[in-house]
Parts: sequence; C-alpha cells; structure tokens
Amino acid sequence: MFQFDQTFRDEFRANWRVLLIAVTALFFGFSAPAYALPFIYPEVIKDFGWTREQATLLATAKYLTGVISCLVFGRFLDIAGAWRALMVSILFGGVALFGFAFVGGLTSYYAVGVLLGIAGPGAMVSCFVLVGRTFRASQGTATGMVLLGTAIGGVVMPVVTAQLIEAFGWRTGMAALSAGIWLVAIPALIYGMLRVPITEQAASASDASESVGVREYFGKMMRGSSFWLMSTAFFLVTIVDQALTQHQVLMLLDAGLSKDDGAWAVSAIGVVAIFGRLLAGNILDRSSNRGLAGLYFLLTTCAILSFALANPIVLVSYIVVRAMGHSSVMVDGPVISRHTYGTQHLGLLTGLLTAMANLGSATGPWVMGRMYDVAGSYQYALILFMILPAVSAVCIWFVNPRAWKAQRADARRRPDEPAEGSPAVG
Repeated sequence: MFQFDQTFRDEFRANWRVLLIAVTALFFGFSAPAYALPFIYPEVIKDFGWTREQATLLATAKYLTGVISCLVFGRFLDIAGAWRALMVSILFGGVALFGFAFVGGLTSYYAVGVLLGIAGPGAMVSCFVLVGRTFRASQGTATGMVLLGTAIGGVVMPVVTAQLIEAFGWRTGMAALSAGIWLVAIPALIYGMLRVPITEQAASASDASESVGVREYFGKMMRGSSFWLMSTAFFLVTIVDQALTQHQVLMLLDAGLSKDDGAWAVSAIGVVAIFGRLLAGNILDRSSNRGLAGLYFLLTTCAILSFALANPIVLVSYIVVRAMGHSSVMVDGPVISRHTYGTQHLGLLTGLLTAMANLGSATGPWVMGRMYDVAGSYQYALILFMILPAVSAVCIWFVNPRAWKAQRADARRRPDEPAEGSPAVG
C-alpha cells in the first residue's frame, strides 16, 4: 500500500516549494541533455562517419567527468549550500547545450561531454542533498517526487528533441534546448536562494554533523562492509541502466522502428516513469534495501525483453519494465545511503556514492558500443546485462540500513520511552 500518512503530509506541507523548484531545475537543466543525447548519435554517425563506439563515447566523457564533479559538488554544497551548488551546475548545463552549435569534430564533441559531466551529476547530487536535509520520514517518496522533473523530461524531451533536430539540424536543435534553463530554471533558483531557506530542523542536523571530522568519519565508514556493498551495487547496476539509456534509440531503430516511433517509445517510458519514481521511492521508504534488491531484477528483465523489441507486445512490456527499472536506479543512492549513515556530511557522502554510480554510467555505454562494433549486434552485451543487476541485488541485500531501522524504532516508541543512540558508521 502506498504510504502517505500524517508525518509524510506535514513534511510535504512545510517543504513543497523546495520540491517544486528542484523539479523545475531538473526538468530543464538535467533532462534536456540526458534524454536528448541518444537522438544525436544517429546524426553524428551520419554526418561524420563515426562508429557507434565513437558516438556514444560522448556519454562516457560526460560520466567520467561526473565522477570528479560529484565529489567536488558534494563538498561544495556542504560548505556553500545546496541552492548555490544547484545554480552553478544548472549554469554549466546551459553552456553545454549551447556548445553543441560549435561542434566540428571529436575534440569539441567530447569537450561538450565534459561540460555535461559537470552539470548533470552536480545538479543531481545537489537535489538529493536538498531533499535529504528537508525530509526525514518521507525522504524516499520526496526523492521520487523531485525526480518527476527527470520523468516528465523523459516524456517531453525526446519528442521535442526529435522535432528540433528535424526542423533545424542537430547542432541548432540541441542549442535551442538551453532556452528553458536561461528563461525558467535560473529565475526559479534565484527565487529559491532568496526566499526559500532550508528548514530549521535541516540546518540543525547539518550543523550537528560537523562535530565529526570528515577524515575520521569517512575513514570509519570505509572500514565497514556496507559502503563497499553499496558502491559495488551502484556501479554494476548503472552500467546496465546507462548502456540501455544511451543505446535505446539505436536499439529501437535496429528493431525496425522509425525515428518518430522511437521518440514516442522513449517518451512512453517517461510517462510510466512519472509513476515509477514515486512508487520506487515509496517502496524504499517502507522496505529500504530489501525492496531495492527486488527492483534491481527489473533491469535483468529489460535485457531479456530487448532481444525481441520488434514484437509490439514485447515492446509495450519493455516500456513498463524499463521505466520501473530506471526509476529504481534514480532513487537508490541518496535514499539507501541516508538509510545507512544518516545525515552526517550528507553532501560529500552523496557525492561519493553518486561518483561510484557515475563510473558505471561512464562504463556502460562504451562497453555496449564496443561489444556491438566487435560482434555486429547487441546480443553479447544483453547477456552480460542479464547478470549484472542480479549481482547488484545480492550486494544491496546485505547492506545494513541502521539509520532507517533506528528511525522506524523511534516512530514506534511511546513518547515516554527513552530514545536510542544514533546509529554508528560502518
């Protein structure tokens, strides 16, 4: 049953403006480049004669840069605040999209990927920390709501991108996508910085966390098993998720769909993901890592269904399963890390684990492109992608979400009973 009790409602009533601004920022600043990239791969392959590996290496450049970006933004937002960090990342996104107008070869093409690697992961980490500091009992559901910005973008951007490329060419079309950043996202963030401070409860939690030094905190955390289990799970599952995302249009074209039909199929995934983000977040609120382990198997199912996308029934099934699988990967890191370690040094913690996911995101598209160029099909890549989510599910199953367990125990405890100590790092 979907959980939305009085505690949930109180948190949402107090922080709805935070969610609205974050959704707006992710819709224009994150979704535009994230969902547009697969539509330019066929164009650059045709214009420059590149291989699929060369074309999709743009995503690898983006996510490799994102590994460093996550760490830098994680520490930056602990010091400067989530609003400022989010503003900086969104500005980089606008510059990156406009930069497509000047691409003339591989060097400039990959340079845009580097700018995207600063923008996208930085925006995501900033939004995750913003939610983590303003929501407690409903963090998973709130994270799912913030990610509606990416889900709605997944519906709108594929169709808009395809139409812009058809009308103006891929360079001008991609540059035009930056208009929403300059005209909507940036003004919304300025309003947030000036008029929507984080709540007193979140500020106190953040200040309290600084009582433990960064080096001491992370040294103790890395000596425990949960950190490495989460890192392995996030790395492997994002290999599969981003490989399927970046090669999605190429796979649909190989299955016999037209460019327009492929765009509508990708948009349909976005429609289902609107509900998928909320459902996945709510599942994590109720069952934490055990629920996530079950959700990871949806990506194994995606790989299996990918063998028969030309079949309309299989294609519809793939759209639904793919949307839910991708939704689980979007909400997993910020929710499970907070369930395990609480809010201490939340920015750097979220950045560190998101960096591990970005390593997977950088690896997946390249691996899939390379295997296609060698074998002439996606068959062997898809077999590999049937296995990796299962390994991730096993890893995440054995994570111990101490903070989540303590929080649920506190919620069940009678008011006159003493509170237990905070969960230890490990």
